[in-house]
Amino acid sequence: MEATFRIAIIGCGWAGRRHAEACKTAGVLVRWAVDTNVGRARAVQGLHPNARVTANYRDAIADPDVNAVDICLPHALHAAVTLDAARAGKHVLCEKPMAATLEEADQMIAATEHAQVTLMIAENVRFDPLLRKVADLLNDGIIGRPALIQVNREAYLNQSFLEERRWFLKNSLSAGGIMMSGGVHDIEKLRMLVGEVESIQAVRVRQRFTQMEGDDTSVALVRFCDGTTGVMIESFMMMSLATAAGSEVHTLRIDGELGSLVVPNESTIRIYTERPGLWADPGAVQHDLHVASADTFALEMEHFVNSIRRGEEPLTSGRWQRRPLQVVLAAYESMRTGQSVRV
Repeated sequence: MEATFRIAIIGCGWAGRRHAEACKTAGVLVRWAVDTNVGRARAVQGLHPNARVTANYRDAIADPDVNAVDICLPHALHAAVTLDAARAGKHVLCEKPMAATLEEADQMIAATEHAQVTLMIAENVRFDPLLRKVADLLNDGIIGRPALIQVNREAYLNQSFLEERRWFLKNSLSAGGIMMSGGVHDIEKLRMLVGEVESIQAVRVRQRFTQMEGDDTSVALVRFCDGTTGVMIESFMMMSLATAAGSEVHTLRIDGELGSLVVPNESTIRIYTERPGLWADPGAVQHDLHVASADTFALEMEHFVNSIRRGEEPLTSGRWQRRPLQVVLAAYESMRTGQSVRV
């Protein structure tokens, strides 16, 4: 990709740095690195030496040479910056979740449509080649109709995480806890594999990290429109696997009429199936498929730029990504009321 597309990264924490790396891979020119912590902005400038540094995002939005802004801010700030960018005629790539409320999400969609600029949400699970392969296998009926799908997000909230994201402790900025930050990923993963959600019932587990106003662990039972049942566990207090791996551990299992599909790691799909005629060895019980990994941040950045150049709606448009936000907010309503909530 030619390095002619010019972007401003607004928010240079962990996500902003990952987006800066993706820009380098995708050949996108970072013109501005914006952060109220100038040290973080300088770190992004280290990857893109020609980038300008500022603490005021309006400097970047006012630059006529900027094609788009890349918003990597606390969740509750997404909407306001998107509206300002749209008024300035800039395309918007915005980290997930797209907003703190559905009202804000609708404002973002309306403003970008009115300005005739692209709004894409940076939901990188949609670009994961392993998950795309799982979706293809399910569509091919490799385990028949899915009946039960289980996803776990196992992480441990340590001091370095908090130092990177002090804003995450306050609901006024985070709009929730791990169900908002991680659950929105997994809801999109479930939509990708099974389809739309009909209802959700969620509970907040006894808090371990009391300094957080949001949930550090929550569990949800999800009913899909096709009758499939899903179980989600989102946790910041699972120490064993997460701390051993040094990061989050994600697990996925799908059971259907003809067998089961398990994702034991980031490159393997394990299949148990009774469907005849798939492999030469009919006596084999387990079949492993290996999928090459890819930089999903770079893939989503390339998709963002190509969508703009081609005048096409991106795969993770604002209208599409409003739905997982709606489901997550329904999960929080369920936590408050103790009832299942239709979406």
